[in-house]
Amino acid sequence: MAILESSFNGARLKAARQYNAMTIGDVAKALNVSNQSISQFENNKAEPKLENVFTLSSVLGFPREYFYERDDDNITIGNTYFRSLASTSKKERNAQVERVKLLSKIYASIQNYIAFPEFDLDAQSEATPEELADYVRKKWELGDKPIYNLIDIMEKHGVIITTAFEDNPDIDAYSHVEVIDHKAVPIVVLGYETNIFRQQFNAAHELGHILTDGQYELEELSKAEYRDMEKFMNRFAGALLIPERIFAEDLSGRGKLDIRYYIELKKKYRVSAQALIVRANQIGAITSNQYQYLMKQMSQNGYRTSEPLDNSYQLIMPRYLKQAMLMIKRDKGISGSEFMHMLKGMNLSLHKTMVEKLLNLEDGFLNDGNCGSEVLLVMR
Repeated sequence: MAILESSFNGARLKAARQYNAMTIGDVAKALNVSNQSISQFENNKAEPKLENVFTLSSVLGFPREYFYERDDDNITIGNTYFRSLASTSKKERNAQVERVKLLSKIYASIQNYIAFPEFDLDAQSEATPEELADYVRKKWELGDKPIYNLIDIMEKHGVIITTAFEDNPDIDAYSHVEVIDHKAVPIVVLGYETNIFRQQFNAAHELGHILTDGQYELEELSKAEYRDMEKFMNRFAGALLIPERIFAEDLSGRGKLDIRYYIELKKKYRVSAQALIVRANQIGAITSNQYQYLMKQMSQNGYRTSEPLDNSYQLIMPRYLKQAMLMIKRDKGISGSEFMHMLKGMNLSLHKTMVEKLLNLEDGFLNDGNCGSEVLLVMR
């Protein structure tokens, strides 16, 4: 049963504002009130008039009831790891964090009907990137073969994956670990990806963040320390996707000094030629001078931004969240309206279009009568 606060919930206003990447000034202007008034609303030092609440609902895109509901305390928010702090503003990063928070709340609600796989890896605080990659491959029984679909494997082992909430090329992949009902739930949001090779590497990079969650105090890191952390994750991603033993065998001939050979190896490893060249240097298969030569060749051919074969494979789409919703509608017989009513009963009044966007469902999926067929998960 939904529990409405007798008074306005200021924390919900701040969350809705940040969800929309708006400043206090932006909202104040829309309501024709002072910045101080919005700040007081958010800190529960004053309560907006009912007409202002209706305006907030319209401007921020949340139902009026949302601002009077009580937040559950069974979800603990963890760090959010962004690939690049330079390419996105703090306002946009806050918006992404709020969207993931809402996604995690919807996920927690879906769990009432669907049993998702539990995350089955432990945090590794002392491992090197190579040791971390070996740990994942052994734990997930991947052997030392190339990984053609890391996203599907991660979902199978309890990582919740979705795609970027809007088409913004400045938003790279990022990850977020939350504790829901005392269980760690890692969430990865894939960025505005342009090809599968970048997508695979980014997913592996974020898995590294998940496995080292808690090791870094993000707010205390200097820019140099943040860069070092990102280098660690890139090294892990390369080690996971390009196992040293079989890659060293591939580089035993003369082809290792020809960029065309690395482009051909993209088909085998599903990572970019640049990542393969970096990995070749990391494992000592090529010297630093040879590495510089190959990278110069990549630049001269215009391959630093776009490589051959980049568009030869389709992007991989996460499946588990959508399959869970298909099961709820088809096997449980729960309509879109009933699902939205269930969310409201759990203190999460949202519009259908917002839920569809957060779960990467097609427009109209939650309309009554829309149903699908494929099933992957376990019904409770």
